[in-house]
Amino acid sequence: MFTHEYWLQFGRDALRAVSSSGLRIVLILALYVLARKALFRIVDAALSRALSSRGATPAGTEEHAKRLRTLAPLVRSIAAYVLFFVAAIMVLDALGANVAGILATAGIGGLAIGFGAQRLVRDVITGFFLIVEDQLAVGEHVTVGGAPGTIAGAGVTGVVVEMGIRILRIRDGNGRLWTIANGDIAAVTNLSRAPVHEVIDVALGAGADIASAKSAIENECSRLAQSEGSALIEPPVLLGVSAFDATRTVLQVEIVTRSRDLPAAARSVREALASRLRADGIPLA
Repeated sequence: MFTHEYWLQFGRDALRAVSSSGLRIVLILALYVLARKALFRIVDAALSRALSSRGATPAGTEEHAKRLRTLAPLVRSIAAYVLFFVAAIMVLDALGANVAGILATAGIGGLAIGFGAQRLVRDVITGFFLIVEDQLAVGEHVTVGGAPGTIAGAGVTGVVVEMGIRILRIRDGNGRLWTIANGDIAAVTNLSRAPVHEVIDVALGAGADIASAKSAIENECSRLAQSEGSALIEPPVLLGVSAFDATRTVLQVEIVTRSRDLPAAARSVREALASRLRADGIPLA
């Protein structure tokens, strides 16, 4: 029979067990929060130190900063997941659960999930190599191509706004935000690692004087190279005549700029050349 003394002793034992487990759980959670904050600070400090020590050239510092901004969220995410897993196991152990059995079951379950989630595994592995191999970074202008039938199948061009271990987010020139699974990425063209060259056609009318047109274009190119706030990296270069027929003569001008500045720079150069040629009385086709 369950006597009054039995239930009283049972209550004392249960309270003692709950108190002991509760204190351990509170201590584990407190240590988890402190370790998480400390680890995040260590990661931020290490990245800041690495950035400050890389000061050879402004361009090199900027590229290094982009890579650090890409790696920092990934490192924090991995550290947070590892700490959470360790804390969860310690809490289960404090509650008296069979941790060894749970770990064995989790291992088998993880293997089964791995076979069933091959696409997820592919996304993670591809994302890991995208970051480690420094193929692209946050803030860079890229073109991402993928296999037919995927969101990146026809190619997506824009600025990388977020780069994770599973997905990549790109904002294109129209402001649309593309979210692409890393496993769908088959090719990456990084347009920010080097200047881009663009050739502009200048079509002259049939009666235009070629020598005068060349002189006017060269003078305007020199003025554009010296103008403040220009997106041009190098002075525009007149390449010469690329085509002609009975109705027009086409001259070509090459400009060098950054990829994201290319549309605006090309429009600016075209407008300046057209205005200069019209001002000099040279007919355009």
